[in-house]
Amino acid sequence: MRILDYYILKEYLRAFLLGLVFLTALVVVVRLLDKDIKKFEDDLSYWSVVKIVFYRMPRRIAEIMPVAGFLAVFFVLGRMVGDNQILAMKSAGINVSRIVIPIIVSTLIICFVFAVFYNKVASPAYHLAYQLERKIPLRLNRNIIFKGIDGNLFYMFNLNLEDEVIDRMTIYEFDDDRDLKKETFASTVSWTPGKWNLAEGFIRQFDNGMEISFSRFESKQIDRFENPSQFARSLKDLRGMTIKELSQQIAYKKSARQATRREEVRLHHKMAYPFAGFVVVLIAAPIAIRFGRVGFFAGLVIAFFLNFIYWGISFATFEGLSEGGKLHPIIACWGANVIYGVIGIVLLWRAPK
Repeated sequence: MRILDYYILKEYLRAFLLGLVFLTALVVVVRLLDKDIKKFEDDLSYWSVVKIVFYRMPRRIAEIMPVAGFLAVFFVLGRMVGDNQILAMKSAGINVSRIVIPIIVSTLIICFVFAVFYNKVASPAYHLAYQLERKIPLRLNRNIIFKGIDGNLFYMFNLNLEDEVIDRMTIYEFDDDRDLKKETFASTVSWTPGKWNLAEGFIRQFDNGMEISFSRFESKQIDRFENPSQFARSLKDLRGMTIKELSQQIAYKKSARQATRREEVRLHHKMAYPFAGFVVVLIAAPIAIRFGRVGFFAGLVIAFFLNFIYWGISFATFEGLSEGGKLHPIIACWGANVIYGVIGIVLLWRAPK
């Protein structure tokens, strides 16, 4: 059995790697070079465009991994059926479930690896591409609007976490009726534990929408409840945030009594999506074995149809409903995996013995 397992595993992994390389090249050329770069501004340098393509590539690889696994298992098992290899294995007393175990186990291991890759490599790289596309220096964060824990609204023109300084920050404070009561502006801001250090600014007081006082200051200290790194994190596209960053963002927003639905959906998506590869292999394996001889391309069409429905249910329907508050994020992101996993197990169990 070890020789047989090694043979099946070798054929599957070879097809998987070839499919992954081919699909990656195809996606980079077609989707990135043809579609995404058309949106870039004319003054974006060629080298910046190359780096954006490079930084986006890990996310594209993670996205097409399930497709590579699906095609690999379908073509490998389909060829084995066509060459009567599956029939020979059955004649030796090996059932279908035992034949596909090497593929299923290796796919599950691959999914765990891609889960780490999706979180630790693809997400940070996507954020770097996001900054380059908007021509933001990688150490700076510009035009940040942030709601603080106490309900204050912050606007920062430029946040430099490396030098721990903010260029032009305005703090808007509101009363219980959400009317503006105070505006504090500072040209330069630094921070120490629990304090904002404001320099060269002014304070405006309001009552019933009317300005009632105005005063300038050279330097001033006020209490700080927010972490400046949280400001920078809020500027990130959710697709460029890691699981840890999303968890911190959710915790902070909950403490500030803000909506966290989108962050929760993205958090569970990052954990659930890498295992889509495992689910599609469970679907593809029994269909490939069943249709390998009597109608390979018919089986391929059916498998593709089922997997496109999977993507439609998972992303277009479930996650959309969840972002709209109609479905819990855990159900939305993991529901399709569970449903199709059960379908795959049933198909595998009912496959010809």
